[in-house]
Amino acid sequence: MNHRAPRYLLYALLREKKVNLNSLFDAFSRHEKIWLTSIPRPRAIALLALTQGLASVNIAALGAIAPSLEHELAIGNVAFGLLSAASILTGALVSLPIGILGDQQARVPLLTKLIYIWAAAIAISAISPDYAFLLVMQMVAGAAGVAVGPVIASLSGDLFPPSWRSRAFGLIVGGELLGAGIGMAVAGTINALSNWRVTFYVLAAIALILAYLLKKGMREPTRDNMSKLAQDVLIDHTPSSVSTQVGSVKADTKRYLLEDIKEKQIQPVATRILREDPTYWPWLKSARTILSIPSNVIFISASSAGYFYFTGLMAFGVLYLTQRFGLNTMSASLIFVGIGLGGVGGVIASGWLADYLLRRGIITARVWVTGISFLLTIPFFFLALQTSHNWLEITLLFFGAAALGATNPSLDAARLDIMHSRLWGRAEGIRISLRYILEAAAPLAFGWVSEYFPEQSCHLAQCRHGYGLQISFQIFLVLLAVATILLLIATHTYPRDVATALFSEHPTRS
Repeated sequence: MNHRAPRYLLYALLREKKVNLNSLFDAFSRHEKIWLTSIPRPRAIALLALTQGLASVNIAALGAIAPSLEHELAIGNVAFGLLSAASILTGALVSLPIGILGDQQARVPLLTKLIYIWAAAIAISAISPDYAFLLVMQMVAGAAGVAVGPVIASLSGDLFPPSWRSRAFGLIVGGELLGAGIGMAVAGTINALSNWRVTFYVLAAIALILAYLLKKGMREPTRDNMSKLAQDVLIDHTPSSVSTQVGSVKADTKRYLLEDIKEKQIQPVATRILREDPTYWPWLKSARTILSIPSNVIFISASSAGYFYFTGLMAFGVLYLTQRFGLNTMSASLIFVGIGLGGVGGVIASGWLADYLLRRGIITARVWVTGISFLLTIPFFFLALQTSHNWLEITLLFFGAAALGATNPSLDAARLDIMHSRLWGRAEGIRISLRYILEAAAPLAFGWVSEYFPEQSCHLAQCRHGYGLQISFQIFLVLLAVATILLLIATHTYPRDVATALFSEHPTRS
């Protein structure tokens, strides 16, 4: 039998607009029920969240031990800043090949190997005799810590069905923020009790424990969940066959994501439906396909804008608070961590909200939640930077951090919705590379703007300490406004891109 016949039948059905979308929904409901009952969700989320936080742990730990490093290695602020920048840029480059491996190899063993590499690099950093040696080891650690991103994205797509992905990413991305807090707390405490070398040893030991738990506690999920679902699209289900196949799935079963595709007759873009399994495609062909999806380009751009602003806040937030309120570094750090808890809450809450709206039949819920979160971030931060009342400013910054954090999980889930499952790793590798390249430039951009507007240049009565950073934070809010506009456009492209990705899944066999 010609194995291409099902594909030709698909294109014929599309041209004649006779696609049986009822069968699409039935297949979705059946496979989603299997996914949700066959995976240990809490354990998987916890392990992936902890792994996601590796890069943040490293950066935060470096910040906590910065004075000790500068004193013992006789380096200045520029050399210290290069440690973080070099590790980030190395991770951005390594994410591309790791994304390819994530699409072609078993992902749990790959993730475990990356954790081992991170732990080894951190442990060896503890015996660094000079700055150059430490720089090289931090580049290795940064490469392994950042490169877990594409692998986690690919794993999450197969572990969690579409209706659950925003909630799952809300908890997993929360691990990235918690990782920064854990790294700062652990490193600061151990460094105060001992020295920075012991700090690195402790972090390496924690990573080894995580690798062991991941190896023993998570099994490799199957990659054919999405392809099985899409294969059923070509089956002409009669009422009797549907009831037989669905079995215990009741007629009033909640309809997620595909309900509007069925009711509104949303058709895929036939010219962009993949005709073959893209697992072993050449890199350039994969990249062209990934970047040819309109919604994906929009999501990458919006996400990069959000992370650019977030990195600027991370780099200069504590300094701004010390200048603004006249606090010492420790007090400013505690306030900054408290404000950051708003981001953790926003990350978790937005994932649940997006999936709730999805269950209410709003197919573009994830795009709307992200866009509105970007939009709300602007007035919260702008008003916080304008007020002269300290506690009001801190409160507004807390809600601004919550809104900025809320932009991440639903956008992460939406990127999987529009992408062929065998391209998840490479697609995330491209996004992470662009994200971290921009992140590396963010501190320089925020710092340059703040120096361009020194406090002495302000002649208004409401001028205050930290004026340059205040102006910098205000100017770059424009990026969040651009992200909001882009996501408004994505509400029109996203539904057809979801349908196109689904129809591209059949048949994919390694």
